[in-house]
Amino acid sequence: MRVVVHPKMQAWLEDLSKQCEMTDRLDIFGEVMALISVLEEEGTELGDPESHPVVTSKYWMHALRRTPPSTSTPLATGPPILRLLYCYCEDENGQTIALLVVGGNKTNLGNSWYPPHRDLAEKLTRQWCDQKVGRKPIISKGTRS
Repeated sequence: MRVVVHPKMQAWLEDLSKQCEMTDRLDIFGEVMALISVLEEEGTELGDPESHPVVTSKYWMHALRRTPPSTSTPLATGPPILRLLYCYCEDENGQTIALLVVGGNKTNLGNSWYPPHRDLAEKLTRQWCDQKVGRKPIISKGTRS
């Protein structure tokens, strides 16, 4: 599957890379990159434990998960608990793509991390799609009101 990285996510990935390098925790950045690779390989078939749906989103949104440990992230037994939100969209050719939008650390926030980041991811996804004719976010079947 084609995975597109939103500029907001690109900046977050660059910051994460620098933080991991400064703290000698390159394994964390490597695990995040492994998650992105498995998304490219598996596409819409990717599921737990690497990815789970964000059921409160109006879009077909999922979160890549650094924890719990998985085949892609075998060393992810503890913090940081990172999430990478992505939405499935149609590109200008009608193909389904994954748009990586927002990343973050939910270690100290738990599930309260999701609402503001979900809202930001929806806004950025809509803006990204609006920038080119034919792109659109795929709406979730169980949308919130």
